[in-house]
Amino acid sequence: MRRIVWVVALTVVVLVLVAAVSTVIAEPELGRTTWRFVRDYRWWLALAVTVAVAVFLLRWLLGAFLGHQRCSPWRAHVRASADALKHQLNALPAERTRARRVRREAVGQAVGDHLRAACRFAAWDEEENSNSGPSVGRQFNEWWTGASCEGAYVNLHEAEIALAQLLPDDEIEAGIPAALARLQTMDVTDPRRRAAETQLAVSSPRAPRRAAFQSAVRTGLELIDQQHARLRGFRNIVLTTTVGLMLLVVAMCVVGAWKPDAIPLCFGPEPTSAGGQPSGPVEGPVGVACPSEEAPPTPGTEPRRLPAPGDVTLVALLGLMGGGLSGALAIRHLQGSSTPYDVPVALSLLKLPSGALLALVGLLFVRGGFVPGLSQLDSQPQILAYAFLFGSAQQLVTRLIDRQAQDILTKVPSKEPTTPKPEPPPAAEQPPPSRRATRQLRRIRPGRAAR
Repeated sequence: MRRIVWVVALTVVVLVLVAAVSTVIAEPELGRTTWRFVRDYRWWLALAVTVAVAVFLLRWLLGAFLGHQRCSPWRAHVRASADALKHQLNALPAERTRARRVRREAVGQAVGDHLRAACRFAAWDEEENSNSGPSVGRQFNEWWTGASCEGAYVNLHEAEIALAQLLPDDEIEAGIPAALARLQTMDVTDPRRRAAETQLAVSSPRAPRRAAFQSAVRTGLELIDQQHARLRGFRNIVLTTTVGLMLLVVAMCVVGAWKPDAIPLCFGPEPTSAGGQPSGPVEGPVGVACPSEEAPPTPGTEPRRLPAPGDVTLVALLGLMGGGLSGALAIRHLQGSSTPYDVPVALSLLKLPSGALLALVGLLFVRGGFVPGLSQLDSQPQILAYAFLFGSAQQLVTRLIDRQAQDILTKVPSKEPTTPKPEPPPAAEQPPPSRRATRQLRRIRPGRAAR
């Protein structure tokens, strides 16, 4: 199917080129008009070619990125955890009474069903006699919704909760700190956390201890699943915003290339038309500065149109560079995450279109006189420098999103210590001095002690 699409697309392109060449040969005047159009709107044509190439590259990169999801670390983690729970179930001591044996068989069957479901979700489904695997659409849907990841972890957690019914007392005692550590991200006044800390205390009776332990394990694992779902939703929102801003920047570049006067980014006196036509080449007076060039043009060259069709695109590229540089510098404040969702990567991608859009809007504000004390820029390098500066300033806006992401990441229960440094051990209490030592200290004179 893909080969047929490529053949049809290539055939259409060849037919269009043949028709264009035939028309130019048959109509010389039309050929000169077409060449004049290409020369005047060369930026727009270059942008169209760039967009087409970007679409094909994006399609290839998306397929390559989704194809590497089969090697995701969370899949290996789920399989290893499932094997560990299976070995833990098989290592439990045998039950003596018939009722306990029946109960163990039922719980063991439930644990086995959940573990098989978790491994099935963690496996990479591939069709038989097919080396391509799932389609790109299916891979993107699973990556976007997190269906496989959530299904694997939910079944893995249910197996761990069910296994808590069969654990001996010593293993329950060893697992209480881990169960309480998962609840540390909850509010101190939460009744579930307070009940777990009270019922799992050392002085509590042993009879309801198992039920309290199982309830604490369920609460902690459900909290992890909810935080992961919240983290995935936040990542999707950031990526959607990134795509929307990028489309907005591309739309502004297209409008600026098609109608340069719609988004003017030139500073200085208003340019005058050489032939009296607004659409013809313009040779502006001395002092006109645009992002692509200054007026008058370089000696020996033909006068060009001011504003030029490539002004908006050039400013967007400078803003993109500024946003990328400030995003690279902001990485030092970001912390990695053990979750299967790449939130820091999504935040870094958001800074690119934000820088480009802020560069365009910033120059428009300067040209409109909204910036106090700054209404004119004198030269082309100064305009480009301000575009880069405005693009770098996107960190002032996106740092609020970085802070929100960090707050969400810190609420995900993890095995990391809550304090960066261990607390020092308490100092040993020294016994009080004896009466004899006290009398000797009293006999020492102040002057002799000073010496």
